[in-house]
Amino acid sequence: MRKNNVNILKIGISGHIGSGKSLAIKFFRSKKYPAYDLDNISREIMSPGEKCYKKIIKLFGSDILYKNKNLNRNKIKKIIFKDYKIREKYNSIVHPEIFNKVKEYVKFHVSNKDHIIFFEGALIAKKTKIGKYLDKIILIKSRKDKIIARVSKRDRMETDEIFNILEAQKTTGVNTKDFDYIINNNDKIDDFKNKLNSILEKISH
Repeated sequence: MRKNNVNILKIGISGHIGSGKSLAIKFFRSKKYPAYDLDNISREIMSPGEKCYKKIIKLFGSDILYKNKNLNRNKIKKIIFKDYKIREKYNSIVHPEIFNKVKEYVKFHVSNKDHIIFFEGALIAKKTKIGKYLDKIILIKSRKDKIIARVSKRDRMETDEIFNILEAQKTTGVNTKDFDYIINNNDKIDDFKNKLNSILEKISH
């Protein structure tokens, strides 16, 4: 049964940085399902003129602005992944607005008569507000050495930076009751896609 009497199945995709969430999103999009990245949604709500913009500048100061007045998200990430208290304040500004956007997208796709929608975010779990709103959550797990190799290559990030992010995300996946499906992404891409397809077959019937 779908939550909130909404006639669409809302699926979350969770997991650490570099676990394979973005690949999962691409896979579900290739199957013609609407799929959204919460990180991209955060970009939308943090652009100049949006509610979050001034609040974030007030929290971090004008040093986190580019010359064109856009927020320097990389600088913000480095700060919040090192400082728990600032991260909590930042999340209290950003997360409610992300949740509002999620509900907007769901409403749109309900009117579009879509049957399944996916949302990808590193901290999605059943205990979170977004997690409680979703119907099912997939957790993607991967070995730390695999994660470091992927993120280093993809983002050209130093190992200590990756460890800071993993530390901030350490509660993700600790309690398996927070997730409906758990899959490992340590092997070939085709194996991972087969696992995703198996889950898609379960949730779409």
